[in-house]
Amino acid sequence: LKAIVLFTSDACGLSDVAHVESLQEKSQCALEEYVRSQYPNQPTRFGKLLLRLPSLRTVSSSVIEQLFFVRLVGKTPIETLIRDMLLSGSSFNWPYMAIQ
Repeated sequence: LKAIVLFTSDACGLSDVAHVESLQEKSQCALEEYVRSQYPNQPTRFGKLLLRLPSLRTVSSSVIEQLFFVRLVGKTPIETLIRDMLLSGSSFNWPYMAIQ
């Protein structure tokens, strides 16, 4: 859900809407696969989760960052992390996380 909310093609100023839509679709497919494998006895769970998206999208991006990502990336702006991930492709290293 975090990724689906984050990767929205409705955001203003996007230069590659198709790429963002592709990331959103991949996120939805990954969530569906996860839900179906982890909760096989709850066939409506994925649909119910998707129905929560409109409510989540009304929350500001800064609040989403605080709720979902602060423990992962600390004070690093999520836009910086995503930009670095996209620019580096599969060679992305996680310099934002402390090694434990």
